[in-house]
Amino acid sequence: MPGINLKKNILLGGSSRLLIMGLSFLCSWISARFLGVELKGQYSYLVTLGGFIWMVLDLGLYRSYPYLIRKNPDKLNSLLGWTILSFVLETLLLAALGLGLLRFWNSILGFVFDPLSMLLFIGFITLTKLFMHLQSLYMGMDRIGLHSLGHILNSLTCLLLFALGYFMFQGERRLVFILGSMLLGLTVASLFFLLAKRWGNPWRNWQPRFVLNSYKFGIRVFISSLLIMLLIRADIVLIKHFLGFSEVGIYSIGAHIVDTLQTASNVVGGFLFVKLSDTADDRAKWLLMKKMLMLFFVFLSFTNLGFALLGKWVLQTFYGADFVPAYGVYLWLIPASYGLSFGSLFNNYLNSKGFPVATIFIAGLVLVMNIGLNILLIPLLGIIGAAIATDIAYLLWFLLIIAYEQRSSGGQMLSCLAPAKTDWRDFSLELLSTLRVRNRNNLGKEQF
Repeated sequence: MPGINLKKNILLGGSSRLLIMGLSFLCSWISARFLGVELKGQYSYLVTLGGFIWMVLDLGLYRSYPYLIRKNPDKLNSLLGWTILSFVLETLLLAALGLGLLRFWNSILGFVFDPLSMLLFIGFITLTKLFMHLQSLYMGMDRIGLHSLGHILNSLTCLLLFALGYFMFQGERRLVFILGSMLLGLTVASLFFLLAKRWGNPWRNWQPRFVLNSYKFGIRVFISSLLIMLLIRADIVLIKHFLGFSEVGIYSIGAHIVDTLQTASNVVGGFLFVKLSDTADDRAKWLLMKKMLMLFFVFLSFTNLGFALLGKWVLQTFYGADFVPAYGVYLWLIPASYGLSFGSLFNNYLNSKGFPVATIFIAGLVLVMNIGLNILLIPLLGIIGAAIATDIAYLLWFLLIIAYEQRSSGGQMLSCLAPAKTDWRDFSLELLSTLRVRNRNNLGKEQF
């Protein structure tokens, strides 16, 4: 397959991600004002629960798609065929189980579903999985423009529907309206992915054995990704257990900001994963990771400083007085924003080396510690205790990955990874040069 132009992908994907982050913020803001603290907490709980379920169904396959496509470009249609088939089968099976055992699920999930809300919840699970699979296929094909456009369509559709609901729907079923809006956004984006490329018949040369063997890669990614997802979401579940939905609603605003910042590292990490999978030289990988580390240090520092200065006003103005306590939560979560973003970048680096088992052990160790700290600190300090536990866990995750790779490399990595003064100078010059070229191109388009 053609080589990867990482700088172009980061510029294209990064600029798209800024738009998506803006749309995500507006969605979060409108949904919080529309739902209120209690329903916002229920919404965050369902999204967390649904994310866990679809990841279990996926078994990590979607994260291995870019790697598999780069190594086996002729098997693209086999992966697409399985993506569509599994979506249909899982939707039918989960709908039957959800409606047939409704009372059972209500008792063990801690949420009262009716048939409509259960079907919407199931649709959210299976459509999210379909959407993520299709996104990964486009990333593996290095079609970053279409990859980003599909995500924008999803966020924009949700925003328009959320705004419509805010102005025109104020009934008791507001949460159902939000869930339905999310389903429509995922449907629009998934249809775009399916129609934006001429795939051909995905079952003409379908190879189920290749799909089955792909799970050998996927299962490691699944366990690692599941543990990381639990690491990121365990605090939400434990806050709900110890404190209630209102506290979840407040905490989720601060946590959502950290998650939004981390999505930028996830996007760049995804591009890196594809690029690093094509790179055999470890030293070249380390030098590339150093640039990414510097880039995200600058990005996170400016973003955190901006929110520290303006965050209370933003929450008061956009979310209302009930959500202002989320400002204090976010200040406590600032260290977590660095740990989560850096950890995500370097976890993708490890995955590019063939999904080593170490990613599972590291994530598992940090998850156990995170849960223990949350159980200890939430009863003592409330949601601030959850934030402190999250800070410690995320930073430890990043540091353990670095320690593992430093040992695996025979003590060579840190000497390449640690930035010197000349690196910062070169980084500044390269960044300014890139911005000048981008501005010149934009000016040329306007003149044309």
